[in-house]
Amino acid sequence: MKQILALIIFIFANISILNFSVSAQEINVNYINQLADEALNYAKTNRFEETKNVVQTINNILNSNFIFTADEIRTLQSSYNETIRSLEESSINKQLVLRNLTKYRLIVDAVFTEYMPLWSEMEEPVLTAFQSVKDAYHDENNERFISELKDFLSIYDLIYPSIVLDLPIKKVQKVDAQIEYLEQNAERLFMSERGMETMEAIQTDLQSLFEEGSDEDEADPSLWWVIISTGGIIVLTLSYVGWRKYKAEKEKQYRYKKEQKN
Repeated sequence: MKQILALIIFIFANISILNFSVSAQEINVNYINQLADEALNYAKTNRFEETKNVVQTINNILNSNFIFTADEIRTLQSSYNETIRSLEESSINKQLVLRNLTKYRLIVDAVFTEYMPLWSEMEEPVLTAFQSVKDAYHDENNERFISELKDFLSIYDLIYPSIVLDLPIKKVQKVDAQIEYLEQNAERLFMSERGMETMEAIQTDLQSLFEEGSDEDEADPSLWWVIISTGGIIVLTLSYVGWRKYKAEKEKQYRYKKEQKN
């Protein structure tokens, strides 16, 4: 019985340690989000040196406190390098800095957020920009069509790395291939009678990306593993205790019947 008690204590002690680790990680993530917002605020007021220091601090925290997949590391590092380069230019382009910071902010959020990531909240501006492309096509205004397409591509590029991290790659690749085709064949599509059909298909798939991005999250697989493994140990423990109790009762009844016979 002492061994069973020790096992149960061990299980719950490890659960407490796990909960503490999760809480500590949540604190780090909240702090990172605060720093990211701070970096954007510094950049908006042209305080670029402070912006750079904050972005470097975020990168140091990420590298020191978290384990990422290869794709996450590559995307985070690429965006970080892009942001730092724009902050180290001899003549800083404020709009470029803000754009790179926003992209970096969305990527960091996508890495940690399972439900309603920030990029999914950009559904309206993205779809509105694409609708403007369709409107220009409908009005047969070639110059405006090309201009609206460039604006849409600029917005889509802002969220694209985050989408790649968050959604099934095949689904993203399908939309990406359609958008790339539209970009490379804009002039030809504008003259085509099937151009609207192509854009309708792209719009539908774009909407599906945002719908999937905003779906309610499922439990983290690693968390499910903890629940299943811990639950399994507890079930086995309780089963063992029950079996021991059952065996003791049977032995007690056997001794009682034997004493009655004697």
